[in-house]
Parts: sequence; structure tokens; C-alpha cells
Amino acid sequence: MAPIDPVQLIAQARESLKGYLAHSAALYETASHANRLQPSEGQDRPVADLSDRLERVYALVAQQTDEEIRRIDESIALLDALEALYQNPAVGTPAKGRPPLNKKRKTDSIASRAGSPTSSAAPSPIPLYPAAMSPPPIPANVLPHAQSAKPSPASLPQPLPIAPAPMNKKPTAKSRKDALLAQLPLRPGRTIAVKESKKAATAGPASDTYILGRIVQCLQGDKNRYSVEDVDYDPANPTPEGGKWNTTLKSIIPLPEKGDERTYPDYEFPAGSLVLACYPETTSFYRATIESGPHVAAVGSGKKKEIQKSYRLRFDDDDGQSRDIALELICDPTPI
Repeated sequence: MAPIDPVQLIAQARESLKGYLAHSAALYETASHANRLQPSEGQDRPVADLSDRLERVYALVAQQTDEEIRRIDESIALLDALEALYQNPAVGTPAKGRPPLNKKRKTDSIASRAGSPTSSAAPSPIPLYPAAMSPPPIPANVLPHAQSAKPSPASLPQPLPIAPAPMNKKPTAKSRKDALLAQLPLRPGRTIAVKESKKAATAGPASDTYILGRIVQCLQGDKNRYSVEDVDYDPANPTPEGGKWNTTLKSIIPLPEKGDERTYPDYEFPAGSLVLACYPETTSFYRATIESGPHVAAVGSGKKKEIQKSYRLRFDDDDGQSRDIALELICDPTPI
């Protein structure tokens, strides 16, 4: 089954709410006409004729009320589907052509800091509703003297866009360097993408594989030298360094930290951009191409609810699958 597209669901929800607003305007006009019938026409028309006209108007009110309830239910169903999609994402299966993922792990511990990457596939079918229809027309014989006593649907408040408008700023080597210098020295505990230790690299000494790491400390006050650690180090498979090693800033790409706006890039990755991103359910970074984003969604519930930005991208050698990855796990493909 094709994966559920969150962007499509958001668009349908928006159209459904727009249709509801337009339909509410029509219902308002019908009810207003019913209230005007008796005082304006009751004096010079037979009671039977007036009663018949009122019955037709109230029948139309009942019909439009039922349609209003249906539209509300439809909008709620779409919003429920979006909430279920973001709270219960399915994990994609690595493609056969991908190199062996030797960094398998559960991402629960990283989610609290950087947000968990998710697949774009949904665990179960979600009903998709057609775009909202225009409200049923009001018969001419019921409303012969319709007046514009209400605001037009176009003047009613429209739903706000789900995601912010994209920024036009483009990154330059200088702007990236200035942003990095403002964050130095990198503090202990900072999440980073770091070149795998040469002694631990499975691909040999020349490997340029980036993995998810963490800053242990700045070495001797030198802002360019750090002790780092592999966040997924397994003591059952020890390495000569014990999961920690010394490296320089040239092998480190700092990742954004939630709660610290200065660590986030002041630009967005446009569609077609090449990036490094952490592959779902691993701590390994791979080349990928941005398809769209950033997309904004509310994740969690209650007091733990927060806004999460993610990009839809396509990893190299992944059978063309599209995946949604948190902004905190995406970076420029080369260090500064």
C-alpha cells in the first residue's frame, strides 16, 4: 500500500475547514430569512401560505444542519488521522542496496535531545475523504428576497498555514563559519555528527563514515580539539578507545539542540539539496536529497507536546523511498 502523505492530509483538512466555513455562511442566511418571514410578510399573506413557507425554510435548516455536522465530523477525522500518523510512525526497512548498517539501535535516548527520525509509511490504512463540497443551494421559491446580511465566505477567517513560509536566505561558507564560531567551544554533551574513529571503522582507515556522537570535553582549552564519544558504543563489542577518542573540529558537524535557537541554521534546505541525515533506527549518517520541507507538526501530548520540524528526503541507494527525518538529525554534507 502506498504510504500516507501527511502533506496531502493537511491540504484535505484545510479544504474541509474552508468548506465548513462557507457552508456555515449559507446556514446563517437561511436561518436569518426564517426570522424575517413573520414580521415582514405575516401581515399581508394568508396564514396557511406563511406556514407552508416556514415549513420549507425549517426543513432546509434541518438539512443544512445535518450537512454542517457531517463536515465537522469529516474535519475531525482528518485531524485524528494526522495525529495518529505523527504519533505512531512505522519504521522503514533498509533497502537491499544499502551498505550494512552496523549501528543498529533504539532511538529512544536520542529522541529526547534531537527527535526521532521516522519513516513516511503509516502502520495501517487511514481513510481519506474527498475535498469538501460546496454548500447546497437555497431554492429560489424558499428565499425569494435573500439579503446579504452576513459577511461573504471570502471575508471569513481562513485557516492559518501549517508550516511557516520558507526563508530566502542561502547559506555561504562565511555565514556557516560565523555561526559555528559563535558556538565554540562546543560544550560537553553536545550532539554531533562525527567521523567514525579510524580504529573502530569497519570500512578501513580511509573511511569517512559519520556517526551520531557526543562531545565529552574540549581539550586543553583549544576550541578546535575535542574528546568525543559514540552514543551507540556497545561494551560487548569493545574497541581500543572504549567508544571515546580525540579528534578535531574538521571531523565534527554540530547538530541543532532543542531549546537553543542559536544552534539551528538560519536558512532552510531547498528541494534538491544534498545533505547528511541519520538513517532511521541507526546512528549512521548517509547522503540524501531533500524533497520537501521543512514540515511542522505537533508531537507528544499534554505538557510534553512540542513542535517538531522535519524534512522529507530520499537517501542514496534506498530504492527511491521517501522518508521524514527530524531537522535535528540533518546537516550540511561537509564540515566547515
